[in-house]
Formats: sequence, C-alpha cells, structure tokens
Amino acid sequence: MSVLFGKLRVPGVTVDPDAADRQRIELTSLARDNAVAVRVVAGLISRRAELLDEDGHSATRVAIERVPQSGRLALAAAGEVLVTGANREAAAVLLQWRGFAVVGRTGPVVRLARRHTAMTEVLAACDALRELGITAAPNYVTAVAAVGKGMTGLASPRPATLVPDVRSKHDRTGAGVQVAVVDTGLDVGAASASHGWLDGIPIDDSPVGNRDLLDAVPAPDGYLDEAAGHGTFVAGLVRQAAPACEISAIKVLDSDGIGTDFAVAEALFRLAEAEVAPHIVNLSLACLAGETITPVAIDAAIDALTQRHPDTLIVAAAGNDGSDAPTWPAANKSVLSVGACDGARPASYSNTGYWVDFSLPADGVVSTYVKGMRRCEDTTIEYVADYASWSGTSFAAPQVSGLLAGLLSDGHRPSAAVAELKRRAVRADGVGRLLRTDDRTDG
Repeated sequence: MSVLFGKLRVPGVTVDPDAADRQRIELTSLARDNAVAVRVVAGLISRRAELLDEDGHSATRVAIERVPQSGRLALAAAGEVLVTGANREAAAVLLQWRGFAVVGRTGPVVRLARRHTAMTEVLAACDALRELGITAAPNYVTAVAAVGKGMTGLASPRPATLVPDVRSKHDRTGAGVQVAVVDTGLDVGAASASHGWLDGIPIDDSPVGNRDLLDAVPAPDGYLDEAAGHGTFVAGLVRQAAPACEISAIKVLDSDGIGTDFAVAEALFRLAEAEVAPHIVNLSLACLAGETITPVAIDAAIDALTQRHPDTLIVAAAGNDGSDAPTWPAANKSVLSVGACDGARPASYSNTGYWVDFSLPADGVVSTYVKGMRRCEDTTIEYVADYASWSGTSFAAPQVSGLLAGLLSDGHRPSAAVAELKRRAVRADGVGRLLRTDDRTDG
C-alpha cells in the first residue's frame, strides 16, 4: 500500500501502534533521563570489558570507555588513537615512543593501540599531537542509536502483530540502483525467508564477512545480542520503499551494535577505492564523539568517497539523543541527515537542528527480522516470525534511501533526485524537510 504527496509515491510502511507507543516512551527515556543513559552505558562497558584482553586487534570487538572532558555522552575504544593527514607517519612514530603500536591502516588513517591505557592518557596524547598541527582523536565508538538500543529491554524490537505483504516481483521501483547498507550485516535465516524482501543480497560467512552472528558478544550465551538483526531490519525497509533495488550488506558493527570510527571508515574507503561505487550508502549509525574532538576517520573517508564518486548519495540517521548538537556522520555537509518526526514536530527522542535534511515517521515500523530469544532485565522476548516492530532514526534513514532509489530508477540524476525529494516535502522547524505520510497504513 502507498500514499501520495505531490507526485511522489511513498510506499506505505506497516506500523504497529502498540510497539510505537512503548518504544517512543523508552527512546525518550534514554534520551532525556541521564540516570537511565548512565546505567545503559555502564552495562555496555561491563559487558565488553573482557574484549580488552582478546588476541588480535579487531576493528569492532573492542572494549570501550567513557571519554571525559566532553559536554555529551562520548565513548571510545579503550587505549586507541587515530591519526590522519600529511604528518600521520611522524605522529605514529611519536606514539610508538609512548608505547602505542600500529594495529591498522585505512586510507590516510593510522590506528594505534596501547592496552590498559587510561582514556585520560589517550586524550593527552591527542592534545599533544594537535598542538603540533597533527589531526588526532580517540577511536570513537560508532553505534546504532541510541547506545545500547535493546539493553535491558529498552526500545528493543517487538514481535510484529501486523506484517507487510510479501515482496512483489513485478514492482520495478529501484531497478538498477545499488544501495549499500553499512550496518551489522545480514542474518542468513532472514535472507532466505519466504517473504522475499531480502532475496539476492550476498552473504559472506567467512570470519571477515558480512553475516550478522546474532549471539557473539562477549561470547555466545543462547540469547540475541543487543543489536542483533539491526542491519537485517534496515535492509528490509530499503526494499519496502524500492523493491527492485540491489542491496549489499556491509558489516561494520558487531551484534551489540558497536563499531568504531576506524571500522566504518575502513568500509567507506573500500567503497571509495572501488571502480564502481553504490548509488546510495545508508548509515543507520552514529559516532559517539565529543563536542570538541570530532571523528577523524569517517570524515576523511566520506571526503574520499564523495571526491572519487561524486554521484554517490550518503544517507545517515540523525540519532536518538533528543539533542540539537551535531551528530556524525549525519552532520557531515556531504551527507543527507534523516530524523524522525511526530506529525509536524520532531519525535521526542530525535536529534534536530540546522544539519537535519529530512524527517519522517519512524515509530513502530515493521520490517524483516531474525528469530531467537532476547533477554531483558525481568523477562525474555521470543521472535518466532520473520518480522518485528522497531523505532528510531535508524529506521527513518532507510526509508529516505529507498525513496531516493526510486527516483534514481525513474531517471533522475542524483542531485535532481535530492532536489525533487526536497521540492515535494514541507519545511518544518528542527526537522529539515518533512516527508508527510499522514495516510500511512497501520497494516
């Protein structure tokens, strides 16, 4: 089913009203109640503490710490520094003198780590390098928004009571358009479900592949991790808006929904270096950076991608902090930022501000999901079907990605597709341009 505003066809996303009400309240609590946010973050830090001693230096399986001296909630990989720019090799040498070791490189970014190093020492090293004119920052955590969505059951996906129709093989919306979903990867079971929404999306089951492991952090325990199925859900939403588009699932976050500035940048640099880049890149994630030191790797990677492939559109979720402070990568000037709205107003949890380009309803939307059990504080949730209901700006962004895919398949150039989407939207305070979907269905 669909609705019309102007001449733009907006696929009707199925909404579960009960899930929408509950998740809206819980997301608002996460955004506005500092005590709840602190409890969730403490749980994440404790849950991942043992990853600090793992062999190897994974870009996603990292222990995390709070970043002090920041006016907002900021998290970073424990003991890690990123340097970039013309003087990065000299900076790496200086850091090696201080006991750091090079553990990764991508594009012009060098990743260094020193285990069991306090975050205050990481910040001091970054400050010293910046005084020398070198671009340096902690390796900030990049996560599905909000942090720990699903932790203790807050704002977790709910089994869907209403589901969309199966994917139509006759709807050619999005045909010929390639969309990269940069997220937690894809679940094998969901990809082969009979509804067909995820048909044809390649899954690489190797250790460095894009399969969502669902239950792996810090070790398998029989329950879904905090963000298990997030990328599966996002991919399904893109396809609901553009059923014929081609999707590639790129894994940069683990099944806890946690990655890093470096891990995301590494994926974007690979896209930049490819001979042919996707038409659209969807980033339903947010970098939990401080207000004074922004993420250096993602910004460098976005610059490289847009310079090498200027026609590639990058769409990112604005975040669920209920704040007007810029959030990365959404606030990058080369990115289309998408928030969530409630009527003509921002959703109570959605980030807002001059840097938000579009907003549309994202409460209780229904999409493809995984099967399994989720453990909450006082209960468990069982998912036995192929769909779930979820809320947040993570699920506003893929709707816009799908709409743009439809416009591209109709023959619009990328810049013209964005202009057309803006032209047929309505300006509203704090939410950029409002994609009105007043007649959306409830099933």
